[in-house]
Amino acid sequence: MTSFDPASVRQAVAEFTPRRPEKFQDLMPAKEVIVELRQKRASYRAIAELLTQHCLPTSKTAVAVFCHEVLGEIVRPRRRPGRKRPIVPAVADAASASAPSLATQTPTEPTGNGSGEDSPSRSRGPRIAQVRMLKPQTS
Repeated sequence: MTSFDPASVRQAVAEFTPRRPEKFQDLMPAKEVIVELRQKRASYRAIAELLTQHCLPTSKTAVAVFCHEVLGEIVRPRRRPGRKRPIVPAVADAASASAPSLATQTPTEPTGNGSGEDSPSRSRGPRIAQVRMLKPQTS
């Protein structure tokens, strides 16, 4: 058995470098190229295509993860597309509306055969009768 030599251990510690994760081993030689392309506002897809053309096959996702984890780029949150809401005309509530305001409003009548399917202002769902438009029934 050999004796412990502190000098050789210190030399081994000085030469020690932690290994990079295997997933970035192929992209580490192209680190400066990727940094330069990102400074020129190149997309991850464009970088991946350029590296693939020059014998370093990779994907845009791998380039993105490399840029975020190794280069320390900020991950921007995704934008969600806005939900399209149908335009519904504002109808005053019969209980909260005053009598003079009802007199100034003109009731709208359905056009065509009364089904309302071809009218763009009708919303989907069940049809609810508007009480102010009903004619009084005689008994």
